[in-house]
Order: sequence, then structure tokens, then C-alpha cells
Amino acid sequence: MVFMFLVLLEAALLLCAGMIFFGGIWGTVAATATISGINFLVHDLEQFWRWEPRLLLGGIVGSLLLLVVGKIANKSQVVNGLVGGLISLVLFGAFVTPIIAIILWALVVGTGIIPKDKISKVLWSFAPTILRLILGLVIIIYGNLLTL
Repeated sequence: MVFMFLVLLEAALLLCAGMIFFGGIWGTVAATATISGINFLVHDLEQFWRWEPRLLLGGIVGSLLLLVVGKIANKSQVVNGLVGGLISLVLFGAFVTPIIAIILWALVVGTGIIPKDKISKVLWSFAPTILRLILGLVIIIYGNLLTL
């Protein structure tokens, strides 16, 4: 029974990481609410309030970081193509082998593997995606720490 609970917990944490990656700010809010619900289910009231302020602070800081980085990244014209291309690469890679996924990404999305723009534009283009990945990993780690 405990094993099934842990499997379901990991599935919920992976879902939260996916919500952050694909949902951005609203995904971060939804993931924070989900982790808060998990916190409520696995702890008594005293322990709940020990973990909850850190959780809410992390959700607010993560949402604000996504907002700021998104605003800065939107100043370049590369953002939509690269971020959309990366998301499609992840989706293709989930269902197709990686080599075929890269070929389909290049053919379907049309975004080049190596952009010709300035390096600062390229870095800011990848910043929202990298931040979403980092926030997703933090949610998974924090969720696992909740159940100790």
C-alpha cells in the first residue's frame, strides 16, 4: 500500500513539473496548489504550517521569475521560434526516437539547430525554457522532501 502511495506521489510530482514546463506562470500556480494539497494530505496541522510558507514563497518567487525572464526574453524576435521549437522537440522526443525527433523538429518547426542571431538573443531565448526546467526539478525535489 505504501508503495502505491509513493508511485502516485511521483506521478503527481511529474505532472506538476509538466504543468510548470508547459503552463508557465499559470502552471507554476497550479503546481504550487497541487504540492500544497499533497502537503495537507501527508502532514498534521503543525507540520503543514512548517512547510507551507516556504512552499508558497517558492511558488511566488518562481512565478515572478518566469514573468521577469519572459518579459526580457520577449524583446528578441527569436523567442517564439526557439521556445516553440524546444517544446515540439520534447513532444516529438517523447513519442519518437531522439534522432528522428531532431529531424522532424528541423523539418516541421523550421527552426535551425544553430541560430544565426547574436549570442545574447539566443541565451535570452533559452532562458524561459531553462528556468521552467529548473523550477520543475525543484518542485519534484521539494515534493519528495515533503514525504520524509
